[in-house]
Amino acid sequence: MNANKKKDAVRFWDTHSAADHWDNMKEVEIEFDIKRHKFLVPLNDQIYQLAKKRAEVEHSSVSQIVNTLLAHDLVGAVAR
Repeated sequence: MNANKKKDAVRFWDTHSAADHWDNMKEVEIEFDIKRHKFLVPLNDQIYQLAKKRAEVEHSSVSQIVNTLLAHDLVGAVAR
């Protein structure tokens, strides 16, 4: 599916209900093999703002900055 068709599909389902189209849908089987997890961890505002500034400077995301810093700190703590 190309990007335009995806956008059209998103627009359609944003304004329509699947309940109105059950008769037009077919049943399928699907299997998920989840290998990664995301955990939501609250940050205080000051930490978030510092990470956000660093992410902007490094052209990165806040998530990548926080994960890199925690990984470095935690691996260092285990090695000590």
